[in-house]
Amino acid sequence: MTLSLKRRNQTNTALWTLFLAACLCLTLVPFYIIIVNSFKPYAEISRDIFAWPGSSFTTYNYHEAWRRLNFGSSLKNTAIISVFSNFGGVVFCGMTGYWITRHPNRFTRLCFFVIIAFMAIPFQALMIPFSRLTTKLHLSNSLLGMVVCFWAMTVSLSTFIITGAVKAVPEEIECAAKIDGCNAFRTYWLIVFPQIKGSIFTVATINTLWFWNDYLMTQMVLSKNSLRTIQISMQSLFNEAFFAWDVALAALTLSILPLFIFFVIAQKQVLAGASAGAVKG
Repeated sequence: MTLSLKRRNQTNTALWTLFLAACLCLTLVPFYIIIVNSFKPYAEISRDIFAWPGSSFTTYNYHEAWRRLNFGSSLKNTAIISVFSNFGGVVFCGMTGYWITRHPNRFTRLCFFVIIAFMAIPFQALMIPFSRLTTKLHLSNSLLGMVVCFWAMTVSLSTFIITGAVKAVPEEIECAAKIDGCNAFRTYWLIVFPQIKGSIFTVATINTLWFWNDYLMTQMVLSKNSLRTIQISMQSLFNEAFFAWDVALAALTLSILPLFIFFVIAQKQVLAGASAGAVKG
């Protein structure tokens, strides 16, 4: 019976391995098509999208995509927005989640429910008042203004995740810190923050994907060409050269590459943060 159970487990493992391998192939096929065809001229792409470049290999598509996207400027703008938006989200939402968790009363519970309810409202429903508000506050056509807008929009999800993480931290640790003379500010940053860094990294990862790929809100706030992000530049490129798939695929590869490098470098932190966020949040 033990041998039969062992064979059954081996069979299940083999089936699951084949299933995961098939899913991996389905996931990698689009990336293969994008990357391989980005090194081919348009005539070769239209002939066979799965063929290797071979003698038709060219890097002209990347030179043209870099020029049309103004990629250096777009990358700089996108990186500035992503980094500083993440910084504000982690700092402000972290302290907000900590205060709500450690000071349970009617007011904090009401604030928490209002923050969570905001998650159910789609951005499309807020576009008109959002546009008027950014204009009145002089946030339009400014990277700082874009960062402030992202701070506001990231409050709900970030506070929700961090609040759940803080609940898993024993209060006894904080009581010991208070006895040693730490105030609430120092207690959070010196005691609590290191304990929830996994969930903090979860928040930063989710928000980075959002900030980097956002188009709708960014297009509303930033209209100057010099302030274009990668996604706005990509849309402009597709509008100008709808049938130039050789250049378009090279542009797609350039837009994906920075995030790919980020996740390769921070792979362990991303997985640990996602696991911690799933358990604590």
